[in-house]
Amino acid sequence: MDIDAIKGELRKHARCMRILYAEDSLSIREMIAYTLNDLFDVVDTAENGTVALDMYRSGYYDIVISDIIMPELDGIELTRMIKEINPEQPVIITTSCDDNNSMYKLINLGIDKFVIKPINLRTLLINLLQITTRINQKKESSKNIVLTARLSAMNEILSNIAHHWRQPLNAIGIYVQELLDLDIEGQLNTQTLNDSIDTIMKLITSMSNSIDDFKKHCKSKETTDTFSIVKAIDDAVFIINDNIKCNGITLIKAYDKDSMITGNERQFSNVLILELLCNSIDALLMQQPQNPYIKIRVMTKNDRPVITVFNNGGSISNDILGRIYEPYFSTKSVASGSGLGLYLAKMVVEREFNGTINAQNIDDGVEFTIEL
Repeated sequence: MDIDAIKGELRKHARCMRILYAEDSLSIREMIAYTLNDLFDVVDTAENGTVALDMYRSGYYDIVISDIIMPELDGIELTRMIKEINPEQPVIITTSCDDNNSMYKLINLGIDKFVIKPINLRTLLINLLQITTRINQKKESSKNIVLTARLSAMNEILSNIAHHWRQPLNAIGIYVQELLDLDIEGQLNTQTLNDSIDTIMKLITSMSNSIDDFKKHCKSKETTDTFSIVKAIDDAVFIINDNIKCNGITLIKAYDKDSMITGNERQFSNVLILELLCNSIDALLMQQPQNPYIKIRVMTKNDRPVITVFNNGGSISNDILGRIYEPYFSTKSVASGSGLGLYLAKMVVEREFNGTINAQNIDDGVEFTIEL
């Protein structure tokens, strides 16, 4: 495949992708950036590792390209610190040195490709094509996972509508049966009939209103907006509130300080928060502590919004704690869970909100911490 054909394929795969390029040589940096700008949606450049790290911390990049030898912060340290933030971040290292020790360090850090200097443009583009193809395949797989999560959320919604409807349906059945009994016994009069019909219509109206409430809270919204964290959490709580109550679980809200964030509110509420709540309910039902409770806290730390979700459903062993975000890994039976929920929650936090999610054992339970 000649270089023009490679560029043509790369344009298809690199559409809407962002790339960060760190190189201390101005001439090399400008030459490579000129080519990349024709292929990628955004190309940001940095003259050293320190500048590159600051840019990485304040933004999101699909691919990072870095020289290995740079002033202030070299490519090895830059890669190490980037991998601490996002272990899955694709990284390409450009190098003119043959230091095996440095190579081993970078391999252990999990870099994707080496490109030897002087940079062969065709080699660099082939490497980028391979990485962008893999990223797009992963995104396509993520779409299927999102669909699975939506179906799971729909199941939760239907389950909670059933909770909302069960009591009024039972009441309607009792009223109808009483009317039939009174009619059979010859005791049915106009006043009793009108009172019963009035009560039944109120119950039906309440059921209809509950459908409207669920439609309002669960309406699909794919756009990006600025929204309140507290409101988004309350929307998720609304969906699952009856499930919490009927299982005798206490929900504690500690909203220290609300924050406005930008992103997809539906994904935040109905995927991220709802998944953590469902996960907490499952843990409490499995362990059955004496006074089961879930505590949601919203606060700020270093001017960043922080959300914690705690349940006292027992701790998770360290072996399992390190694997809970793996796709298709589940501690539940096959019938009870797909093993995608926490993986999807992590994906939403990191990719959609540039945040982090961590779980830790605290006292008699597990606490998830989300920093945005």
